[in-house]
Amino acid sequence: MNFVTAPSILSADFSCLESEIKKIEQIPDSWVHIDVMDGHFVPNLTFGSCVIKSIRKKTSLFFDAHLMVDNPSSFLEEFADAGVNAITFHIEETHFPLRLVKEIKALGLKVGVSLNPVTPISMVYHLLPLIDILLVMSVEPGFSGQKFIPFSIDKIQEANRIRKEQNLHFLISVDGGINQDTAERVLSSGADILVMGSFFFKNDFSFVKNFLSTLRER
Repeated sequence: MNFVTAPSILSADFSCLESEIKKIEQIPDSWVHIDVMDGHFVPNLTFGSCVIKSIRKKTSLFFDAHLMVDNPSSFLEEFADAGVNAITFHIEETHFPLRLVKEIKALGLKVGVSLNPVTPISMVYHLLPLIDILLVMSVEPGFSGQKFIPFSIDKIQEANRIRKEQNLHFLISVDGGINQDTAERVLSSGADILVMGSFFFKNDFSFVKNFLSTLRER
């Protein structure tokens, strides 16, 4: 199986963040998933552009900033300057998504749109030809360590069907509850990117590395 592994540094050990990122570098075809939360759109509060700028100096990995924030347009230039490669925003948090897509592209960045578990794909149907990443949330956003929501599979399959029927090229990313029990089913349903938090950083790294290697060989 071909896929991108995108560990979420929200689950990393912040006392040794550089070494945690070095783990990601050992995994082929990997990105860094950066969960930015403002304490409003979701109850949790994480990190801002200063942290991103500091870790940008330590790696050349692709950075996808997942903005779980109110008024995402106000953060675009700040995160672009910090060195992210993609910005993913929530469709639920913008009244002018087409404008936001254009603003992100104007900064030379990849564009992602995220859907909460109960948000249907129809909400972003007209954006699909314009975006690079469709992020399917398979848990409620805001906290790591949650269990995978089973009906997320239907949404992944629907996105994959639309992509094939319209010959589109966006990547399907899945975030939440990805582990040794769910990863293969998610990929088989059409996903391209596995966002991993607790599974990647809280387990023995040799186990995680071997699991991902074995998964690629299937």
